[in-house]
Amino acid sequence: MDEEQFFTPDTLLNEDPFRSETSQRLFEAIDELRSCGANYEIGLPELVIVGDQSAGKSSLLQSLTDIPFPVADGFCTRFPTRIVSRRTPNEADITRISIEPDNFDLFKAFALKETPDERAKRLEAYANFAYRSSDVTAADFRDAVDRAKELMGITALVPVEDGMRTASSRNFASDVLKVEVSGPDRSYFSILDVPGVFQSLTKGLTEKEKIGVRDLVASYMEPKHSVMICVASGNNDLANQAAFDMASEHDPQLQRTIGVITKCDITQNKNQALALAQNEEKHLTHGWFVVRNRTLAELNANISSFERSSRETTFFDSDPWNRLPESRRGTHALKQYLADQLCRRIREIFPSILVTVRDREVSTKHQLDRLGPARKSLEEKRTYLTDLAQQLHSLNSQALGGRYHGLNKESLKLRRLVREANDTFTTKMIVHGHCVPFQDIPVSRDAKDEKNNDKAAFGSPSISATNKGGLFGSQGNSSGGGSGSGGLLASQKSSSGGVFGSLEAKPKVGPQVPTTKGIKFEAPILEEYPGFGYYYQNVCMMQPYKEFSVEELRLSDYLQGPSPPVNGLSDTGPFGSTAAGASASGTKLSPSFFSGFGQPSTGSGQLTGTATPAPQASLVPAPKKSNNIDISVTSWSRYSQIYSWIREEIRNCRGTELQGTLNPDVLPALFHRQIINWKTIATSHFQSVTDTTIKALEEAVNATCGDTATAQRIQTLVQRTNGISKEQGLSQLNQRFDEIVSRHLQTQNPSFEKNIRDARLARFEAALERYRSKRPSSVASEIEAPNEVIVNLLDVTSLFDELHMSNAQNLEDEIHDTLKSYYELALHDFIEFVTQQVVESYLNDPKGPVLFFNPLYIGSLTLEEIEDLGAEDAETARVRAEKEETLARLSRAEEIALKYTREKDDHTS
Repeated sequence: MDEEQFFTPDTLLNEDPFRSETSQRLFEAIDELRSCGANYEIGLPELVIVGDQSAGKSSLLQSLTDIPFPVADGFCTRFPTRIVSRRTPNEADITRISIEPDNFDLFKAFALKETPDERAKRLEAYANFAYRSSDVTAADFRDAVDRAKELMGITALVPVEDGMRTASSRNFASDVLKVEVSGPDRSYFSILDVPGVFQSLTKGLTEKEKIGVRDLVASYMEPKHSVMICVASGNNDLANQAAFDMASEHDPQLQRTIGVITKCDITQNKNQALALAQNEEKHLTHGWFVVRNRTLAELNANISSFERSSRETTFFDSDPWNRLPESRRGTHALKQYLADQLCRRIREIFPSILVTVRDREVSTKHQLDRLGPARKSLEEKRTYLTDLAQQLHSLNSQALGGRYHGLNKESLKLRRLVREANDTFTTKMIVHGHCVPFQDIPVSRDAKDEKNNDKAAFGSPSISATNKGGLFGSQGNSSGGGSGSGGLLASQKSSSGGVFGSLEAKPKVGPQVPTTKGIKFEAPILEEYPGFGYYYQNVCMMQPYKEFSVEELRLSDYLQGPSPPVNGLSDTGPFGSTAAGASASGTKLSPSFFSGFGQPSTGSGQLTGTATPAPQASLVPAPKKSNNIDISVTSWSRYSQIYSWIREEIRNCRGTELQGTLNPDVLPALFHRQIINWKTIATSHFQSVTDTTIKALEEAVNATCGDTATAQRIQTLVQRTNGISKEQGLSQLNQRFDEIVSRHLQTQNPSFEKNIRDARLARFEAALERYRSKRPSSVASEIEAPNEVIVNLLDVTSLFDELHMSNAQNLEDEIHDTLKSYYELALHDFIEFVTQQVVESYLNDPKGPVLFFNPLYIGSLTLEEIEDLGAEDAETARVRAEKEETLARLSRAEEIALKYTREKDDHTS
């Protein structure tokens, strides 16, 4: 049989899905879109043949298209090949062969590095490679393929001595060989063949090429509109074919994968192949097909396509293949199914193509705008930098001013980030700014002033809804239910506990309240201040005393009266009082002191111990050892440490002043010790603000400037400017702190005296309440005059003792209250200075990192600086060229989509 007789088309489908004019125009539209390169930008429907090497892909392609692809032994597909078939009823058979360059050459690393001029020459050679013939033989086709391989730089697999090829050759390419056939006996059809996946290296191939082939195949399998035709050789183990593993990766549900079993006539595993074809072993949504391609002998004999089809039909009519449905047997059935799938997918996607193309156009234009125009001359660079500076300055000003319209990234919202940092700094200064906390002052039950009740102690870690809560808050429920306004150690049960419990409700007094006298327990070591060696135990944290407020326990101890010492302590009396001989100014207490009652506060800050006999049998039993102590809240000893400081400074500064009077050096010394943390916290905060600002500025630069090299140069300038501004801010902060430490304690703020007066009033009310509680006869009728106290003039000394326990204690309280008032005002001023002066000066400085990069700055640069800053590197030029090519393809794609959309609408109307 003559070679010419080999190419006799028999590809006309019985039921052509593209028989309608609308379907044909959609087919042409997709082909034009693919020809203009739109397939690189948007997903287009595609039938892709994939499989392992020697799986029979080329033979299948030959059978499907009736094109004489080389299928001789040793030949393998080296590049993608796209076949496009059209029916032209009134025209003769025509074959066209061309090369479509791949803009993303996956094998460029293996080719000779090209200069732009060399690439231009290669693309020109591709354009000039145009094969057209009405009478194509197998030999003609082989010649055309060889010429295309030569232009692509693919040579024969000839290893050199060291096992490597010459540097100018490669085995694979990702450029596409396009074969277009048309004629009266052809159907509309399009399919792509890709190189076969190989698992082991043969001589002359490299590991990189193996990976490159897999990446190339994956790039065509991944798009969701692609239909994968996975070819499996019937005489191989179907479970070990890599193409199916790749299909599972990109199509996990196997909903767009069609299985084809080749070489059914030579397989030794008919049962396995049959089970697979029946969709039993590996289930596919689209199922499996079986085909019989030309054998090597038939190829050599040049049998016609008619003969091939006839032999295939006869073979599959025999057992066991005739058990399969006829619609699943043979090349013709497969092609019919593939054409149906292609047509359906084209119809599904085409309505959205125009929208997709326009979206991509907008995105690409934005990327080009960010890159800026090409800039070679000095003026082009100056103009580019000026426009860029204007955009960046506008964005930074918007972020700094808290105007976030158009700022989608949270990291760009600079003002919000800074405000959050300032809030954190303020809280940290209030909670941790003092070296030791101040003590709250007890509040009388008659303190009804809402302003005073709602005022939180500024500078104290106490954060409560009202000022009813004192140092501990209520530990019991003597003031009723509810929660939420306890003191520093707020109650979980009471809503109005004070330093001595609730003063809103009358404390419980009587045998139901246990005495704390004689309670012995081990005092735990405070880990918070191991260097001080303090020991402490709060009896109100123990069972069963947690059920009572501090005031109730204290009244119970008062009513029990003085008791002799039990631990050899002769300097302490009952709870809340100091026995004769006790040091009013306080002394360093030994651990044995705490084995008795502990050290509750008297309201004046004086540490007192109570050594008393064992509790009466009728009262609640003593609690167990210290391991039952509830220390879930901060230990009270930390809050009494401020009075230890006061006593220490009184001793250190003792001079010629009279007993009970204040040395003027005490308050400055205490204040300086108390603010020692300020500098560290403020410095850390400023560092946090600068770090946050730099991150936001880097985001702004990246969002504004698409040129990576220029963006990096601008960020370097920002870092340099930030270093200068940061140094200035730290210097300003350090100078202010040094001024605070070195200057006299002075203030004109009227709140200073008011706060001291409020503290004195609170202490007076607490003393009056103690007097009232210890002498029930002094309390007026709760019904007639619930807020009155009767004072017996013959016993006025008792009231005076409550008001003035000792000169030393009164002095300590006065120092504490004065220091606390001044500290609160100074703390507020320092927070304002850091946030409003240091931070805001850093942010709003025209020469600072946020605002310096503006058009005026560009105008101040020298010619050399503009050349350096505005220079365009080769990578930027390459990216711009790619984006411009992409935009050109998309513009052409938009024209094509518009044209076919209008024609479709006209045809419909």
